Amino acid sequence: MSITKTKNNTYRVRKKYPVDIMNSLGLSNPDYDKIFKTRKEAKQAELEFENRIIEFRQSSNISSFELGGEVLFKDFYNDVWLSDYKSGLTSSYTQAPSKVTVKNTEDIFRLHILPMFGAYTLNYLNQHRQFVTEKMNAKSMEYANFKVIRSYVNQIFDLAEEFEYIEYNRLSKSLKKIKPIKKNHLRSSTRDEDKYLTDDQLFDWLAAVQDDYENELLSFQDYVLFWTTFFLSDRKSETYALQWKHVDFAGNTIYLIQALDRLGNVKNTKGNKSTQIVLPSLLCELLAKWKKKQQSELALLNIKQTREQFLFTYCNQHGDLNQKLHIDYLNYRMKSIKHRHPNLAPCSPHKLRHTTATLAKLHGMPLDKISEALTHSNVGTTRVYVNENNVVDLTPANFAYTNLLKNSRGDSVGNPEKKTPTISDECPLNVDIIMILTL
Repeated sequence: MSITKTKNNTYRVRKKYPVDIMNSLGLSNPDYDKIFKTRKEAKQAELEFENRIIEFRQSSNISSFELGGEVLFKDFYNDVWLSDYKSGLTSSYTQAPSKVTVKNTEDIFRLHILPMFGAYTLNYLNQHRQFVTEKMNAKSMEYANFKVIRSYVNQIFDLAEEFEYIEYNRLSKSLKKIKPIKKNHLRSSTRDEDKYLTDDQLFDWLAAVQDDYENELLSFQDYVLFWTTFFLSDRKSETYALQWKHVDFAGNTIYLIQALDRLGNVKNTKGNKSTQIVLPSLLCELLAKWKKKQQSELALLNIKQTREQFLFTYCNQHGDLNQKLHIDYLNYRMKSIKHRHPNLAPCSPHKLRHTTATLAKLHGMPLDKISEALTHSNVGTTRVYVNENNVVDLTPANFAYTNLLKNSRGDSVGNPEKKTPTISDECPLNVDIIMILTL
């Protein structure tokens, strides 16, 4: 019997594809296996399955099994997939994606995926694997975050299969084979020393910041913003989210408890951590001066500075004053500094964070203390930030050789004829030692 009732009071339809149909469709699984809420729906699906086989044998048209697949890719994305994605139904994550994640996803489709496949039907793409593979392979050469594109395209066809727009996702295996070529190239070509600034390079950057401020090419707010991000070694989004209630001048302390997302919304810090940091004296003085100056500037706008006031704000492109900083605000300021000082090594807020961690380790700060200061969840993450060569104080061979000498000397005490093997000044290595070490 092809229709059976499940324990969940649903109805499962199980049918076998005929061998000729399997070969023509390129199916690897001979079973048609679907679950429906009612017996009526199951009966209808069984009847449609049998009719499709008859129609296919008469016309040899694959679309007999994929009647809904004639919808355009862009229409399926807009009308079906996107709403399910926003609800969290297209992935295995327990939570629905945030507004920022949804915005990033929409940008990826708008800029990359829809220009490739938007004008084609689901059936055409699903039945022309070579065409899709060539397009995706070309994209992997130009876009570093290719894995995200591959995942989204696969999700589109998985959902189309689930909703029976297509018989099954024929692209899945082909997509998995495509490598993130540009990302692999960038990873292999990036040197460790390019991931952070050396002592001299950092000194040049600090001098350039000071020079631009003294020459009034950098506002006092931007000057304080740079030093705050530098001294806290935090994520720029955490600096952007600082409010005066987070600064305790009496206790000489600052609290990192929130961050700004890409859209300017306040969110929890990464890992939902709350961190208390003792303020360096220089930063404490700068923040105190900036608080007074900001108070005066806000007063001119008839705005009262309160504990809820953000430390750093700007006037956006619409002319709105006292707005939370754009996500790339500090990046733009650092690019301007670099433009005015061509001798500077390339740097960004994130590279500045790598730099402080790496130089701290090179100058003797324990890794666990660096990890705590960077608010990492584990030391393993910190090792990624600390671009330092591993120092091997004692090799396994050296350890084995030292113990070998100790044991040999101990044995030779009771046996004077037994000679202790040593490395000769004239000979690179005694042959007897090589034989012993290889046993």
